[in-house]
Amino acid sequence: MNVLFILADQFRADCLGHLGNDTIKTPNLDRLAREGVSFTHGFNQAAPCGPSRMCIFTSRYMCSARAINNMTPLRDAHESLPQHLRDAGHNPGLIGYNDYTPDPEILAPEDERRHHLGYDNCLPGFERVYYHEYDSEEYFAWLGEQKYPDELLSHAGIHQPDVPAEGPGPHLPQHFPAKYRAEHSECAYVTDRAIDYVQQRGATQEAGWVLSLNYIKPHPPNICCAPYHDMYDPATMPPAARSTAEQSPTHPFLRALAPDQLQEDLHLREYRACYYGMITEVDDNLGRLFQALESSGQWEDTLIIFSADHAEHLGDHYLTGKGMFYDGGMRIPWIVRDPTAAADTTRGQIRREFVQAIDSAPTIMDWLGLEIPDRFQGRSVLPLIRDGGDYEARREIHYEFDYRQGAMARGAEDPDEHLLWVVRDHEHKLVQFADPEMPPILFDLQADPEELENVAQKPAYQAKLLDLSQRLLRWRMRHEDQRAEHWAQNYR
Repeated sequence: MNVLFILADQFRADCLGHLGNDTIKTPNLDRLAREGVSFTHGFNQAAPCGPSRMCIFTSRYMCSARAINNMTPLRDAHESLPQHLRDAGHNPGLIGYNDYTPDPEILAPEDERRHHLGYDNCLPGFERVYYHEYDSEEYFAWLGEQKYPDELLSHAGIHQPDVPAEGPGPHLPQHFPAKYRAEHSECAYVTDRAIDYVQQRGATQEAGWVLSLNYIKPHPPNICCAPYHDMYDPATMPPAARSTAEQSPTHPFLRALAPDQLQEDLHLREYRACYYGMITEVDDNLGRLFQALESSGQWEDTLIIFSADHAEHLGDHYLTGKGMFYDGGMRIPWIVRDPTAAADTTRGQIRREFVQAIDSAPTIMDWLGLEIPDRFQGRSVLPLIRDGGDYEARREIHYEFDYRQGAMARGAEDPDEHLLWVVRDHEHKLVQFADPEMPPILFDLQADPEELENVAQKPAYQAKLLDLSQRLLRWRMRHEDQRAEHWAQNYR
């Protein structure tokens, strides 16, 4: 019994063919959805990458895990998926990256990480099979063997598009192709390492294997090699969810951001076309990995979960990147293929139930027949994709965004006021701010699915505003860091 847990970085849920995108080509993920279950309402619990991944692997909200930004140390890292798997006799492997910063208190006095924060680490319990975020020394050495010139064998060199000597002209630099061939891309190289892993472990491990496979794409740097760089005509790109009124926002939080990105229509379309190309490159490489599982006889023995650590605004609301509170930056794909006969009744279904990124770890442990730790705050979806009898659908989802770091850089007097909480159900989304000068934001998602109008101050919505605020407070009271309480339970 094998587990393949795939995380793509900054991958939007609406960039999948089977979820209604008629432009993008994702045949392999569409196939995975046909043979499994795909969820339209998957959400991550934090952004950027580091906090989100710590939520995913600890199966805890950010207010519990307390890793609030990249390179924030994670306490109690042993209470996460990889160590629980290792304690149960498994040897989980990691290919790609983890974005984990260890707690200095658990490090030896001579460990330099006590004094220099970084997140190029693996959570305890993982076998570090091949570590690769944007690139690696192994990758550069291999490119050298493929006769690439020395000037490309660096992070700055390999991730620059091949812009003509006369400059990009009216285009974005990412309109031009990468300087490497498709079979030599970092995405292909990571996939090759994953193929090596599943073939070798499949031949030598009777007990099965567990692999966390992490792709940096479609995270920036936005760059595509041929044929992906011009696979999509910018003119065919769907429009962004935005209004010109957003260029002069009235809400103080949005006004401080001064969104002004991708105002030119050509640049917006080229940005989106490049993003689509990166997604199709990931999909093509997943097809190679899926074929390796089939040819080695492991396809029907492997649970596969495909998801992302967060999404990408892609020009929505004149924004790029992730975080914030809009669906564009926080709504993620979530596809699970359970190969057992127990899941046959739901194959090919597209479900609207809410799932959260913190549900991945308990689903994996449940599938392996392991007890789900009490401290996990996510839930296994196996009951839903099997018979549905013991699964109570979520009424709402929650996530947080901590923007203290940026506020401090701008000279904020009280950085602790710079965070927001979100509660979202199928009808409304409420955003509450710690700063008392920031009024709440409320969207009526039935009337305004693109989240363009804040209705928090309208009299007709005051009852809903109060209801959601109370629900948000109760969620926070239940889920914030309760380490002492869980520790005390062992001694009762």
